[in-house]
This record gives sequence, structure tokens and C-alpha cells, in this order.
Amino acid sequence: MNNKPAYTDALEKARKAALDRRSKFSTPTAEETREATVEGLVRPRARPAELEIPEASGGTTTGVGLALMEAMYGDKEEPKTSAPTTSPRPSARQGDDIYQGLVDRGLPEHVARGFVMNMRDESGLDSNINERDPLEEGSRGGFGLYQVTGPRRVAFEAFAESRGKGYGDKDTQLDFLMHEMATTEKHNAADIMRTSTAGEAASVIVNKFLRPAEEHRARRSARYLAQSN
Repeated sequence: MNNKPAYTDALEKARKAALDRRSKFSTPTAEETREATVEGLVRPRARPAELEIPEASGGTTTGVGLALMEAMYGDKEEPKTSAPTTSPRPSARQGDDIYQGLVDRGLPEHVARGFVMNMRDESGLDSNINERDPLEEGSRGGFGLYQVTGPRRVAFEAFAESRGKGYGDKDTQLDFLMHEMATTEKHNAADIMRTSTAGEAASVIVNKFLRPAEEHRARRSARYLAQSN
């Protein structure tokens, strides 16, 4: 007797077919399709109420497709040869979690969106990633959601250690961001807060708060400003 869920069997068949183009991947039967729908693999025309899946964070339900993606990838680790440790693949909700975390810490919504836009470019929203090829020889490079480097990285590590937290902890990195905006980056934070759209905020953030290499600043700033909100 096969105890595997229907979606597990279907995914395994698809994986094998992708790896071996010579294999024959048959179309599921009507019964297999029905079982896969109940398991959450196939989205029905009108989703039954029993397929509602609550968010792990207690937020709004986002659907069976997201739940399936998390089941496939949530527990896997993506190796990063340059990072001190590895972390799970960022989920589709991670940008929303970071955005909400910044709003909960007091940032205006458009500024929070501006930071998320930059973090996507800086780290892919991976709080545990280390810069692969540091520009300065001997440097450890940038680390985390917004790639703190040099003295800022040293200050962040001391901040995390004072709280007994790991360097890759997302909330600790967001707390440090707010700490910087209230202290060492206070002047630049004021410029960020004077913006009125997410694109404007993202542009000021990359130019005055993150300050990557000039060629990256110009390109990213132009792209952020081209966005309407």
C-alpha cells in the first residue's frame, strides 16, 4: 500500500521526468487529479473552505499554492559558499514579513517598502547571506538583509551579541537598522523620512543610507524612481 500523499507521488514523477528526458511522464488519471486537488496540488475552480491554510505567522491566508511551495522548499537549505552559515530559501512571504516588521517598528509604509526594495537587491531578502566577492581585499564583506560592512558590521555584531542573538536573526537586523536611524545615521534618516513615495524613499536609502559603489547607486536609484509609488 502506498502511504505517500498524492501530491508527493506527482512531484516525484515530475522530478524524475525533468531529470531524464527519455522517461515517459503520463498524464494523471481523473482519480489522481481528484486526490491531488484535495491534497492541495491542483487549485480547484472554487477552493473548498476546508483547504484554507492559516499563515504560520498568524496573518491572512495566502492560498494553497504558497503552502505547497513552502512544503517543497521551506525545510531545504541553499548552500552559499561564501556565507559563514546557510539559511532556508527565502519564502514568498519574506518581503511582507520584513515590511510589516519595519512598519511595526514605526516606519511609514512607503519607507518600509523602500527598504524592502533595497534589501531585495542587496541580499535577496536572506538575513544570513554574506557578500560573495568583497571589493576590499581582506574584508569580510557585507552581511545580512542590507549588507552591513566594515565598522557597521562590527557594530551590528556587537549589537546582536549584547542581546544574545545570532547574526542571521532577521528581527535583530531590523532592530539594528532602527538603531542606526536613531543614532549614527540620524541625519540621513531625516532625508529618508522626508520622502513621499516608496520609489523616492528607496532612492534616498540606496544613496545616503546603504551607500554601495557609485555605479550601483546610480542604476538602482534610477530604477527605484521610475516606480510610481
